[in-house]
Amino acid sequence: MPAQKLALPISGMSCASCVAHVERALGRAPGVLSVQVNLGTQKATVEYHPEQASLPQLIQAVRAAGYEVPTERLELPISGMSCASCVAHVEGALKKHPGVLSVQVNLATHRATVEYVPGLASYAELVAAVEATGYRVPPQAEEEEAGLEENREVREARRRMLLAWGVTWPLILWMLPEMFLGIAWPTPALYRLGMIVLSGLVLAVAGRGTYVAAARALRHGAANMDVLIALGTGASFLTGPLSYLVAVANYAGVAAMIMAFHLTGRYIEAAAKGRASQAIRKLIALGAKTARVLVAGREVEVPISQVQVGDLLLVRPGEKIPTDGVVVEGESSVDESLATGESLPVSKGPGDEVIGATVNQDGLLKVRATRVGRETFLAQMVRLVEEAQGTKVPIQELADRITAHFVPVVLGIAGGTFLLWLLAPDLLRPVAQWASAFLPWVNPGATPLTLA
Repeated sequence: MPAQKLALPISGMSCASCVAHVERALGRAPGVLSVQVNLGTQKATVEYHPEQASLPQLIQAVRAAGYEVPTERLELPISGMSCASCVAHVEGALKKHPGVLSVQVNLATHRATVEYVPGLASYAELVAAVEATGYRVPPQAEEEEAGLEENREVREARRRMLLAWGVTWPLILWMLPEMFLGIAWPTPALYRLGMIVLSGLVLAVAGRGTYVAAARALRHGAANMDVLIALGTGASFLTGPLSYLVAVANYAGVAAMIMAFHLTGRYIEAAAKGRASQAIRKLIALGAKTARVLVAGREVEVPISQVQVGDLLLVRPGEKIPTDGVVVEGESSVDESLATGESLPVSKGPGDEVIGATVNQDGLLKVRATRVGRETFLAQMVRLVEEAQGTKVPIQELADRITAHFVPVVLGIAGGTFLLWLLAPDLLRPVAQWASAFLPWVNPGATPLTLA
């Protein structure tokens, strides 16, 4: 692999001695070929072998020298993920991008938390990396409507599940006499046709989204759970039409059953995702929507987004304190149970700090805003909840690594078994005879194509 160059931003340098110190620290790192540090731009241009040195190692070398490489954390909402393979695909694409230090993708909240070095990676580049894998990062305007979208997603998943089972249950009852008694009611021809029609309805209507998602994944060179379900149901369904042409059993009804179970899992997943996001939405809803700002002695009501640090706010009894600040005039009791869990009101007077979204109970307060927007206590609480939801325990990381390879391994085993049945059926027939003792749908006397 050829040598690579990167311009590493560095903070804390103030003189030529600092430059020399950083150059020595980076030069000693394994795999580094050359280092040039510019005091004016506060950047170090490093040429290194990527197989011997990595960005985290270079950053560690700078920090060990007493300087800092600034990093930022970014949360990306991602739509289109459906399983652990999708999570692994997105994480892999983001980790490959230069400048990215760590990535955590949460399937339940459909969010990716990315730590990166500004200048080496940007929001637009990270979005492009995600979209190159076949997934989508909704724009900010759409993200604000995420709650409504999640509700629609849950309702749609429930509708697909009910449609699938509404057709599949009669189909299962129809299959039972043939499975256990060998009776194809009312006639074998109508039974075979009924299996194809009913199963086709489930796959084409309720399961259409699964096939669209599978096609999108394959188009981007990935194999996720949708691909596995699409291949399994597709192969089962095709045995129906093929049974008119060659000696193969009709398993079209099984395809509907597989899809119904799959859509049930999708509904449970959508409902769980909605519950995970609901906690955050409830926290955000606790904040005040407007604030009364005193401008030249005149009271003006403005949206909370327009409040600036230093603004003087008027808070009447019974109103929420719009943002974090300091009381400059007035005395009152404030209900801070939101922040502290303490049920008793806390007395506040001039010089006391107050927390945004807490409730002023008794007197009139004038508050000087000290923190607004993403710096407020409530915003930091929301951010901590989001980070907690996105954090994986070690066993979950292990499970995700295993399931990332699950689909390719299953497809490989299925393909190998199919070929083995066609090329050496006598080798596997004892297995079919053994399985037939407790799996009623296994027929050891069936043709190799059916067993395959």
